[in-house]
Amino acid sequence: MTFIFDAKRWLIVSPHADDAELGCGGVIAAGREKGINIHIAVASVKSENHLYRDVLTTSEVREQELIESMNFSGCSYSIFYKTDSSNEFDLASSSKSAFIKKLDSLILDFSPQVLFIPVPSFHQEHKWVYDCCMAASRPYKITKENLIILAYEYPPAGWGDSASWDSSKGAIYVDISNYIDRKIEMLTLYKSQIRSDNSSLSLKAVKTLSMYRGMQCNTDHAELFYLLRCVCKV
Repeated sequence: MTFIFDAKRWLIVSPHADDAELGCGGVIAAGREKGINIHIAVASVKSENHLYRDVLTTSEVREQELIESMNFSGCSYSIFYKTDSSNEFDLASSSKSAFIKKLDSLILDFSPQVLFIPVPSFHQEHKWVYDCCMAASRPYKITKENLIILAYEYPPAGWGDSASWDSSKGAIYVDISNYIDRKIEMLTLYKSQIRSDNSSLSLKAVKTLSMYRGMQCNTDHAELFYLLRCVCKV
């Protein structure tokens, strides 16, 4: 997987603020340490009433947490759709073509060499973003770079559309043993999203998943990525 660290620019598409860190936090820390220009494109920042504790988290709070995480990691970021606390917004029922057009423009302008996209999982907005990313990165699209495309997981991704994804789909492991603490620090900045230890989105779950992926590749901690496309020139 060292070839992705030879790249100068990475683009990570994140359905919501914190998804990129959940799936790629260790790799983000490693990439920034190596001087890679990393841009995180967040699909939606909105107010949301969390069912697990019946508390409204406003879009303003979510954006501030995102800013703090980006400042900590040293990544640049953009938000495709942002609403204030008085507006309701449903990403999954929005126009895919409009989002794809925005993503097309970002890919052309930023010219990434590596594109990270979320696996579809069970989450309707993650599925929606995954579909849009696949359209925006289709092989015959004209881009300035020959894109390496990787799909990243997050702890609850074992349920739903990506439950059947396994190493037979071209899994690549990245040893993040030296960066797991940085990943956890990034996630602690999303105070509104931290859940109890029995949740699949808890800090404990994040660490448990990284240990499990590490066990699969003989390291202490690892992140798993699915290689969707890579062109080797000879």
